[in-house]
Amino acid sequence: MKISLELQPCLKNKSGIGIYTYELSKRLQEYNYITLYGDIFNFINRNNIEKDIDGLNFNKNIFSLFPYGVYRRMWNYVPIRYNWLFNDQSDIYHFFNFIVPPRIEGKVITTIHDMTYELYPETMDKKNLKRIKSDIHYSVNRADKIITVSESSKNDIMKFLSVDEAKIEVVYNGVEYDKFNKYYSEDEKSKIRVKYTLPKDYILYMGTLEPRKNIESIIEAFSLFKKENTVSNQNIKLVIAGKKGWLFENIFNLVNKLSLKDDVIFTDYIDENDKSIIYNMASLFVFPSLYEGFGIPVLEAMASSVPVITSNVSSLPEVAGDAAILVEPKDIKSIAKYMSKVLADKKLRNNLIREGHEQAKKFTWESSVEKLVNIYRDLYNK
Repeated sequence: MKISLELQPCLKNKSGIGIYTYELSKRLQEYNYITLYGDIFNFINRNNIEKDIDGLNFNKNIFSLFPYGVYRRMWNYVPIRYNWLFNDQSDIYHFFNFIVPPRIEGKVITTIHDMTYELYPETMDKKNLKRIKSDIHYSVNRADKIITVSESSKNDIMKFLSVDEAKIEVVYNGVEYDKFNKYYSEDEKSKIRVKYTLPKDYILYMGTLEPRKNIESIIEAFSLFKKENTVSNQNIKLVIAGKKGWLFENIFNLVNKLSLKDDVIFTDYIDENDKSIIYNMASLFVFPSLYEGFGIPVLEAMASSVPVITSNVSSLPEVAGDAAILVEPKDIKSIAKYMSKVLADKKLRNNLIREGHEQAKKFTWESSVEKLVNIYRDLYNK
């Protein structure tokens, strides 16, 4: 069984889709009856991609004559076969980032992670929104199978794209539990504090800075929390860890407006190898996203022994189960109240940490890739 994997999402700083693509691809190579090919655009080989796909030890097909962006703009006008670009003839082609290019010979799978473009289009990067809206219906019709990352997203796909339920399979994201459930020495912690200018005590958000993540509500809730806890928690800070995405200016403006410049730390992009210890040192993780196809950071925090406050919408209750405090994402007072309660109530805190570990253990990349392989096998045999 020959399978071609779209590895483009793995390049540069990996976000949720890149992590999903990489972790599944890494484990797929353990199945010796599958021959894998990784398809990558790297114009004139100008990008050093080896560090991004380190650990993916299977055949790579690199197309270097023009960038992926150029290919996208021309594929509706120039009759270039995808198979020709990469000189392969696989049984199955798996695209991990929503869109399927035209003119592919072979069976096709696409992963649609969420329906943000329908539910919260105003929170998206305009180029990405245009890309999905223009090509999603062709992609859904061309795909022999659609994979998504939660039952919540599956229901949204059925609703907005009128896809038959039998065509959709759920393959969850996972978490490397042992990577995040680690002990760190004071020396290790000290080095990371210096590297990212982290305070001793902090409430943490980890993720891209973009409107869908609802970071402004975290900041407003933190401001209220500080005002209502004038003595006990004045030393605690808010750390917003993650790269700038789009429409992030309001986040920085709000910090200045609320006079929180000395209390809110922005780290920018966090190296993947440093994420675990940054979670580990946090007193609380807050993730009140407006909408998530899955929400990997919730499980990462749980595996790191950090209590979690997250949203009661979209897939997040499915991912968090009973192991987190669930709040209305725009309920500033409620978020602030639970910030205070979780930090002050030792019994509640310990219960959340204990239940968080059990919840995180339910989502493994190994079980996800096993389901993915079964999907490949069933499609191959049809």
